[in-house]
Amino acid sequence: MKRLLFILILIGLLAVPTVLYLPDILVKEPGNFHYYGASAVRIQGIKLEVIYFAPNDQAPDPEFYEKIKNGLAQAQAFHSREFQGLNPLRYSIYPAPVIGNEPSVFYEGDDTARGNPGAIKKLVAETGRRVYNPGGDLYDEKFAKRGAGELPVRVFIYQGVGASSGVLSIIAAYDYFTKTDYAPTVIYHELMHTIGVPDAYDYDTNASQSDDIMGSGREKPILGTYIRDEIKKKLTL
Repeated sequence: MKRLLFILILIGLLAVPTVLYLPDILVKEPGNFHYYGASAVRIQGIKLEVIYFAPNDQAPDPEFYEKIKNGLAQAQAFHSREFQGLNPLRYSIYPAPVIGNEPSVFYEGDDTARGNPGAIKKLVAETGRRVYNPGGDLYDEKFAKRGAGELPVRVFIYQGVGASSGVLSIIAAYDYFTKTDYAPTVIYHELMHTIGVPDAYDYDTNASQSDDIMGSGREKPILGTYIRDEIKKKLTL
């Protein structure tokens, strides 16, 4: 509920577009997809704004684009399958690695064991200045452009530690794309958190309460997992 209230507050800050670009999340027009358990907060579509981010003491992979693109295409296909095309999901990948202004130690705090959530605010702030601000050194108008009513979720594919989410933002380690077969599952699991869906496992014991993507299915290839009906009912009318 706190996250939902914070998102609604952020919508009211649209008059300050140079820091965080948020769309008009349609509450006034009817739709069939909405924030988890909150049918008044309609979501007309989701746009993943994907940035491959490397601290300035890490060497980025020059072949990152295709690896990330293939994973996102799988997540997109999963979304379409599970919701039968009800809610469009698209993605945009920033065309070059974003090299951070700081070394790894700046972005990776004491909470790396919990997915490095502390890095998200730093990454959002830095890319807000550099990538989304028209005066930034990495501004890309095509990348930043959004469709009417789309919910933008900033996805950081991070050259370091990461598997967490914040308000309309996700961090996932690049290693998921190079060393596992479930990188798309990690992205989609965290995406579910950004629209309010809770975990279905105990963080301390790792014991799962379900076998879907929010439970034990979070560590399976994405097309081999699913979203349970209980969640779908709280996301759709």
